[in-house]
Amino acid sequence: MVGDAGGSRGASAGMKAPQAPGPAPRGPGGPQRCPGAEDPPSEASEAPARKADRLSADVQRAYEAAARLWAEGPERVYASLARALVACAAESLAGGGPADGGPMRDGPADGEPMRDGPACSRLAGLRVLDLGAGTGVAGRAALAAGARSVVSADSAVGMLRRCGAGLHPVTADATALPFRDGSFDLVLAAFCLGHLDRPAAGLREVRRVAAALVASSFAPGWKHGAKAAVDGVLGSFGYRPPPWYVTFKRDTEPWASEPTALRRDTAAAGFADVRLQTVTVEVGMSSPAQLASWRLGMAHIAPFVDSLPAARQAELRRAAESAVAGTGPLVVSMLVLTAR
Repeated sequence: MVGDAGGSRGASAGMKAPQAPGPAPRGPGGPQRCPGAEDPPSEASEAPARKADRLSADVQRAYEAAARLWAEGPERVYASLARALVACAAESLAGGGPADGGPMRDGPADGEPMRDGPACSRLAGLRVLDLGAGTGVAGRAALAAGARSVVSADSAVGMLRRCGAGLHPVTADATALPFRDGSFDLVLAAFCLGHLDRPAAGLREVRRVAAALVASSFAPGWKHGAKAAVDGVLGSFGYRPPPWYVTFKRDTEPWASEPTALRRDTAAAGFADVRLQTVTVEVGMSSPAQLASWRLGMAHIAPFVDSLPAARQAELRRAAESAVAGTGPLVVSMLVLTAR
């Protein structure tokens, strides 16, 4: 995810040549924040910006703390969804838009090339920005599909550390991206837009730095039985959703699954051709262990899990696996936005 903490548009080190984005500046701890990311807001926007900053800081800390458990569970889910998103991007660039309706398998395993498919030819040579990159699953899918280069932008350094240098991780604010106009051919925003407190500002930045956008969110009304099952178990262990997550589910995420708002705000950002379709992705996970790891590794849950003693963690995991038995396989209904 990319936070919305208010930052600078100044280009970061290594980003001078838009045709071949270089690696982000890195120190001993990994990717570094872009210069000016802590600049104060103007007086006119100070009060709402402070509220947004607090929420974004809480979200960022949650994703930082969740990085280990995320890699053990949710990353596999989002890698599958990212490969499906890249396939939709290829179809969009070919002029057909996303596939309409029917189930689609997510393609080859993470890091394997997509052979003899449209993604290979249509993403070849493209400069791609993976916005809200997390651990880089969409960027890896883009490279596997032939992209020339990928830059991975996120505010959670702990997640970016798992990207690897080849994905050029950069800590950045989605509403003030540290890249020059037209630096990229395509922005991939995999389950990112719903995290933005100011989505319209984020969309304008995307339009400034790239010619095309392909974004994903959960389709309206999509649910899976494993979620409610694990939530019930967590409650019995004393878990309560953190305030940032309650706010996210109530105030920011719904916009990203609302087709009318998405189409309106994307067009207002300057995109002329805006399309929305729903695709169904067979993630390839069905075992209780896989489904429990998916839920327990989510950013709003993982810090709680990590806070428990080892014996209690093991007890929670056994209870979660028992609760999700029979709820698989994991099939996700995904809303895909394409804009040019």
